[in-house]
Amino acid sequence: MSDESVAMMNQEEDGRQSMICRYFIVAHRDMVFLKFILEAYEGMNVMSTVDNKVGIIRIAIMPGFVADMDGLLAELGRQVTMEPAEWHDEPCTF
Repeated sequence: MSDESVAMMNQEEDGRQSMICRYFIVAHRDMVFLKFILEAYEGMNVMSTVDNKVGIIRIAIMPGFVADMDGLLAELGRQVTMEPAEWHDEPCTF
């Protein structure tokens, strides 16, 4: 299967690729650390803050990297407190 075929399979009806999003509540002091580490995995994920007051972050995982990122997030969860959170205000697309 060509790369183009795989890309087309991972697209929603409007042409945007779907991602898997994980939401976590983290301490403000850990947000910069997590952002720094996750940026090193360029192309695999995008971290953003969705509620700065509460400390909720969103980690949008690109298709094909879910298992790798879940392993990384599990390891990071041993280093900083990352409590899973629910968030439904934004679609998880790019």
